[in-house]
Amino acid sequence: MTKLLLLALFLIQLIGVPFRALAALEIPAKPTKDIYVQDRANVLKAETIKTINQYGKALDKKTKAQLVVVTIPTLHGASLEEYSLAILRGWGIGDKKLNNGVLMLVVTKDRKSRLEIGYGLKGALPDGKTGRIQDTYMVPYFRNNDFDAGILNGYKALLTETLKEYKVNPQELDVGTIKAEEGTDEEVDTILMWVVILIVVFIVLAVIYVMRTPNKGRGKGGSGSFSDPDYDTDDDNDSGFGGGFGGGGGSSRSW
Repeated sequence: MTKLLLLALFLIQLIGVPFRALAALEIPAKPTKDIYVQDRANVLKAETIKTINQYGKALDKKTKAQLVVVTIPTLHGASLEEYSLAILRGWGIGDKKLNNGVLMLVVTKDRKSRLEIGYGLKGALPDGKTGRIQDTYMVPYFRNNDFDAGILNGYKALLTETLKEYKVNPQELDVGTIKAEEGTDEEVDTILMWVVILIVVFIVLAVIYVMRTPNKGRGKGGSGSFSDPDYDTDDDNDSGFGGGFGGGGGSSRSW
């Protein structure tokens, strides 16, 4: 009986670890400048940051869509999907009415990335396409620890697809050439294997999460156990974000 009790306590402790980590981790404060790229992992060159901000500002002005990059070193065991959604909602990325925000989250030490898509761009950037963008333009560079090239390439690919959705010619942005370079990946089977593993792990974590928090979920506009600041729902948005209110999907990768 004592052994069974100890085993039960151990399992409860084990299951509770991800949720304690999730509850303890807060999303970064909403930025008030350089809103299109926040390099908290310090992996981007100054020129890349400048370029992304130029692209982001031009796209925002032309279409009201907002493409934002955030890099952090680690999630400390928290859920990548919940964390990225919390940033998308907490910062209010995208236009309040069009809900056309996109977040590229890259977690360098954990070797994970996520593209979180607002409902307004779900048609232009479905889950399959965002997965291919990561596989083609981002992950091959990340495997070589070249986060700068992978992030810039991925941003260009997302920008190109978003411009197509709004029928805007890239030349209209007046920000120079927009062309993403395909990375070279030696093992396609390895990618597929990791995708399958990630799907299985995510399903298991999702089941555990739902069992522990049956009244919380994406459909209620919350972000699970995150300490998620209220996003701006007023017309005046001092941070520069448009007040987007949620995610329509996305894809995750690990390398």
